[in-house]
Amino acid sequence: MTDWSFSGIRLSSAGIASFLVPFAALAAAYISGSILVLDYVHVLLGAIWTGTDVFLGLLFSAVISSSPIETRKNVAARLLPMTLFFIPAVSVVVPLAGYLLALHEGIFTLSNWLFRAIFVIGILLVGTGFATIVPFSMKIAPIVYGKASPDRLPMYLKVISSGAFVQMLLQMAIISLMAYIVVYL
Repeated sequence: MTDWSFSGIRLSSAGIASFLVPFAALAAAYISGSILVLDYVHVLLGAIWTGTDVFLGLLFSAVISSSPIETRKNVAARLLPMTLFFIPAVSVVVPLAGYLLALHEGIFTLSNWLFRAIFVIGILLVGTGFATIVPFSMKIAPIVYGKASPDRLPMYLKVISSGAFVQMLLQMAIISLMAYIVVYL
């Protein structure tokens, strides 16, 4: 596996790919002009993002909290490509694809309370990831690479798990509102 460095954080090819693939998929869907492909990118990446948050928010915390610190460190190293690169990428790509779909369908309007609610929840959703998951993943990276003490690792992992849990709840709210729009508008 090839590694690069950025601000002391090693960037693995998995991390770079997990960041670039969502943007490449969105670009390909947009350039294709196919509403079906754009919808596929939006739904598939949204489902993967939600699944990631379900895992991190519900399962991960319970399993990792009883593990030895060295196990936590090894698991955190494997999670970094997802938490530091994939989640920020889909946090941008999924809402942007949804916005492009709503524009294409001619249904997006901030005068509709549903779209205002989705917009506000979306800002909270993206903000949660960039306020919890991303910065605490950046704090974990030096621990994983042996440049910092692992003393705070359990707390950092707990913050990431809590951020993912909040994101999961917000995603469920948005999915419910979108389903309502599809069925009733």
